[in-house]
Amino acid sequence: MTALPRQPAARPLHGSALGRPAHATSLAVMAALALHASASFAAAPDAAAAAYPERPVRVVVPVAAGGGTDIIARIVMTRMSETFGGPFMIDNRPGAGGILGNEVVARAQADGYTLLFTYAAHTIVPFIYAKVPYDVHRDFAPISMVGAQPLLLTVHAGVKANTVQELVALARSRPRELNVALATPSSSGALAAEVFKVLTKTDIVSIPFKGAGQAVPALLGGEVQLMFATPQVVIPYLKSGRLRVLATSSRERVSYLPDVPTFLESGIKDFNTAPWQGLLAPARISRSLVDRIHQQVLEVMKQPVVQERFAAAGTDVVASSPAVFGEMIRRELAQHSAVIKAVGMKAD
Repeated sequence: MTALPRQPAARPLHGSALGRPAHATSLAVMAALALHASASFAAAPDAAAAAYPERPVRVVVPVAAGGGTDIIARIVMTRMSETFGGPFMIDNRPGAGGILGNEVVARAQADGYTLLFTYAAHTIVPFIYAKVPYDVHRDFAPISMVGAQPLLLTVHAGVKANTVQELVALARSRPRELNVALATPSSSGALAAEVFKVLTKTDIVSIPFKGAGQAVPALLGGEVQLMFATPQVVIPYLKSGRLRVLATSSRERVSYLPDVPTFLESGIKDFNTAPWQGLLAPARISRSLVDRIHQQVLEVMKQPVVQERFAAAGTDVVASSPAVFGEMIRRELAQHSAVIKAVGMKAD
């Protein structure tokens, strides 16, 4: 460190202390005060993180109750509440492909008491809506991607097709007569539907809903004939025969549907869309709070009851780090930008 210039030999200047120049004393005092303020500022979030949560935590889920993301959110947040107190309270805010709920969190106080439990639409919305009132990069802090699952091409029992190729042939013979349910206009299932139509050269009508909780009943009732759905919302209806799965978007066949082929096995290449669910916070949250919440998520995801419920819902436990989750979001944004432009996907 560079020393202060040496003063001429003389009596201490007026206002100095211990023989130091007055301005040097002032600098030392200011430095000490700054150091104290910095330490106090750093200690505050650390103390808040150590005591977290001290009051109820609002967890915004940007889809209607009963959908795949809502189901996964409730599994995780129920255990978070039981393990750490709080409680962690689900606040469903469906609408505009998740924009309404996302905006609530983007504008919330960054104290860890408003979180976003979102899904793959997070990286699709920016490219299909003309106006999005937040920035996916700037306004959110990733905490953890908690789970992921394949999409299941699911049809109503009355659809006369038992394979993907039979469905394609049916759709080509009856243009605009088949309807595909979109859980939300920006869901991974919606993107999959548009990609499927382009790859198979079929003219199927897309019917958007505000969540799988509304879309699945429409599929069960025959109002729509097919849906690219997450396992957790359709598995309960497979044994009864009310719905059938023709293919999965996984790389290999899934253990809970061993007789169902992948899209690749069914002759559909380059079909890589896959849903996920993850936890984010407002961007200005302290790093210590992010780390605290992430550690709590990790602890919950290791619990056998959570792993069993995820398995029953056809969902893989991921529990990624904030850094890995953030990198995945950046990668998907780049990929989706190109794919969505290619298929011409837009939300009304």
